[in-house]
This record gives sequence, C-alpha cells and structure tokens, in this order.
Amino acid sequence: MTTVPAVAGLRSRAPQFAKLAGAAVLAVVVACSVNTLLALIAKAVFSVPDDFKGFQPVAYVSLTFLGIVGASVAWSLIAARAAKPVELLGKLALIIVPVTMLADLALLLSGQSPAGVAVLALMHVVVGVSAYTSLTRLAPPR
Repeated sequence: MTTVPAVAGLRSRAPQFAKLAGAAVLAVVVACSVNTLLALIAKAVFSVPDDFKGFQPVAYVSLTFLGIVGASVAWSLIAARAAKPVELLGKLALIIVPVTMLADLALLLSGQSPAGVAVLALMHVVVGVSAYTSLTRLAPPR
C-alpha cells in the first residue's frame, strides 16, 4: 500500500478535529459573550440607539460564528502546511481583522453612531483574539 507523502504530511500536522472543533466552540462562546457585554455597555454608556443593527444579536452572533469557522478552516490548513504556523496565523490576523472593519467604516460614512461603529470595530478585535488564542493553544499542530 502506497501513501502520497503530501497527504500523509497534511494529516500528521493538522490539528486533531476534536481539538479544532472544541477550540472553535470555545472561541465562539467567549467572543459572543464579550461582544454581548460590549453591545450592552455601548447602548447604556454611549447612548447608541437600541435599533443600531450591529448590536442586534442575530447580526453579531452569526458573523462571529462565520468568522471563527473561517479562521478554524484557515488554521487547519496553515497548521498542516506552514513551517511556523502560529506566527503565520498571527500575521494573517493582523491583516484580516482590519479588513473586516471596512464594513464598519461604511456604516460610519452612512451616518451611523460613531460610538456604535467604534464598539463594532472593537468587536472585530474580540473575535480575532478569541479565535487566535483558542485555536493556537487548544488545537496546536500535531
């Protein structure tokens, strides 16, 4: 029986699926909890209107989930292939998180609450930090 070296190498270095899934679930729970708290604080302290769409749980929970699932898939591939996967994920996060904030900039330019938009930008950072920390520590490369 012959195995393809690249496939065998990918399997041996990619994080175990159970660890990857657990790390992703933890990241979602942490990020959603912190983001809920941030939304509540922003509404109370900064007088962000209750109808501010970015603070509707359906909006930030679904986007948090999608972002962390995407990060998990990327982490699995990076861990399997990169020589220094933790460093590479960190560098990519420093690029990707600010890019995701472009949607917040569009909200600001459309006249939305500046304080609300600033808190939304902070929520992006929370998702990135939660994903990075959870994935790299709980689902390391094999």
